[in-house]
Parts: sequence; structure tokens; C-alpha cells
Amino acid sequence: MSRLRLFCLMGYLILIRSPTAMAQDRSYDQDALRLAGNFGDVSIVRGIDGTVVGKIGVFRGIDVAKVVERSPNAVTEAWEFQRNYRPGTIALGLGLISLGASVGASQFHDMNRGITTGLTIATVGLITYGGGRLQKAYNALHKSLWWYNRDLK
Repeated sequence: MSRLRLFCLMGYLILIRSPTAMAQDRSYDQDALRLAGNFGDVSIVRGIDGTVVGKIGVFRGIDVAKVVERSPNAVTEAWEFQRNYRPGTIALGLGLISLGASVGASQFHDMNRGITTGLTIATVGLITYGGGRLQKAYNALHKSLWWYNRDLK
């Protein structure tokens, strides 16, 4: 008789715990964030359904801190992203403009070599600085999403 009771008790506990575990997994599956890359844009996507929460591109961005506000650590990393993203894109854009000016100036045969050398140095500096800031920004974005997903309940 005690084995029957033990068997019934174990079955009862398994049945009670299963829906709770599935509900937690389902909540995570619906709320977890990930990045999806498109041509020139990065989308922040929520859940298994793939609902787009926002897009980050050259001319637009979203408030990532608002998207991940449930997790304080994620918000800190989102601020780091926002602090580095805009200056990085501006410096990279100026570097590409400077590259065009440098190539254009090098086509004139009577142009002073100091001008083309200066433009080339400015190009390398701006692209390096902008690329470094963008790398920091995207690293912070990945960390922010990681913290958000880690802190989901």
C-alpha cells in the first residue's frame, strides 16, 4: 500500500510541476531578444515568432535602454551602446567622405602632394576611430541582450 501511495504522490508532483516548467520556458521563448542582420541594418527581434522590436541602421536607431529596461545590467550596456554608436557612425561617415576627397584630389596632377597626404591621413584616422567606436557599441549591444535574456524570469 505504501508503494502505491508513493507512486501516486510522485505522479501528482510530476503533473503539478510540468505546466509550470512549460510556462516558464514559453515565457522565455516569447520574451527573449536576439539580433537579426539585414542588408545594412540590424534588427532586434523578440521571441520565437520574430517580432521586430526595433531596427538599428546608419540613419536610424532605437532607444535600446527602453527595450531592455527590465534588467539593470542590460540598461547599463545599452547606455554604453548609445554613447558609442552615434559618434562611431559620424566619424566613419566623415572618413568615407575624406576618402572620396583624397581619391579625387590624387587625380589632379598639379595638386600639392601635402593635400593628398593630409587627406589620406585624415581618412585612416577617421575610419579607424569610427570603426573602433562602432565595435565598442556593438559589443555593448550584444552584452545588453545577453544580460536581458539572462535576467528573464
